[in-house]
Amino acid sequence: MVRMSKVEVSVVSLPLEELEERVSASGAAAQDGDMPVLTDPDGQFARNYNRRNFLFRHELKDHPLFELPNLIALAKRPSRVEAYWSNGMIEPTDSWGTDRAPRLTLIETIANIGENNSLVILKQVAQDPVYGPVLQDFLASVVALSGEQMRQDVVVGETSILISSPNRLTPYHMDDDCNFLMQAVGNKTLWVYDHNDRTLVSHEEREQYHMGNLNSIVYQESRKCEATAYELHAGYGVHIPVFAPHWVRNHDNISVALSVNYQLRPMLAEKRIYRMNSLLRKLGAAPTPPGFSPWRDRLKLAAANGLYAAYHLLRRKRAHPVWTPRPESQGHGKRAGRSRDEASRG
Repeated sequence: MVRMSKVEVSVVSLPLEELEERVSASGAAAQDGDMPVLTDPDGQFARNYNRRNFLFRHELKDHPLFELPNLIALAKRPSRVEAYWSNGMIEPTDSWGTDRAPRLTLIETIANIGENNSLVILKQVAQDPVYGPVLQDFLASVVALSGEQMRQDVVVGETSILISSPNRLTPYHMDDDCNFLMQAVGNKTLWVYDHNDRTLVSHEEREQYHMGNLNSIVYQESRKCEATAYELHAGYGVHIPVFAPHWVRNHDNISVALSVNYQLRPMLAEKRIYRMNSLLRKLGAAPTPPGFSPWRDRLKLAAANGLYAAYHLLRRKRAHPVWTPRPESQGHGKRAGRSRDEASRG
């Protein structure tokens, strides 16, 4: 069981320079072949990429980046872009944003994660100067192992770090990113459902999700037996295809996991078609879902792209760096000073 008291967190925090040295040393070892970032001797990544969930191994177990004091330091740095946290006990049926306990600050939540029954998500951490080198290697390695199809599909890649309390539950939900969830500290049980089962996620629920309802799907206890259950230990990861419903129950330990996510071109097109369908529905039409009529999809996508171009011309977002894959001949991916939306437009 991994537990850290408030005193332990404040005492063992590493100076930034020492942490950078330890991270650099681990990166050098990986380049020398002593600690490969990610391996796939069975070819699972290319065979199953965004088709089915699967278990794999990685080399992030006990990495210094995932020690609580260093995560607190990350949360305090101005380079951290965004964070989500939830305090208090929840159930699989609860929605995102549910807080059943007094709201704590982000730093209070992380520092006392062993006692406060909370979940923290630190987002876009691959752009942090300390965490970036290791996490961008992971972003590139997953694409390299998954093959040319994924390289062509990926618009941008991002990473998030999930920190959760002992026995904490992450509610039933789905994501529109292609996800590789890697456990670094502690153990938990992860349930992943079939992303192609329209009785679990209907076209109407996908449309609602794309219109901003992140809680469009509903947990059904009677169908729990249909999920693939993974006992996810530190050093292992699971691939979760786009829109595969899933939920998590942490074991009696603090959990730290890395979520490596990719926005895919086919999913971006689908998102825009669903949004056009929502608009048409408000005008009284009964539009067909994506994939049923190629010519209708093309018309909707052309209209949506025009609307998006006009919208972003009028309302430009402040860009932040994102990771994008390079052609295979150019090696690893790169950072670009663009937003996700700008990257998706090329």
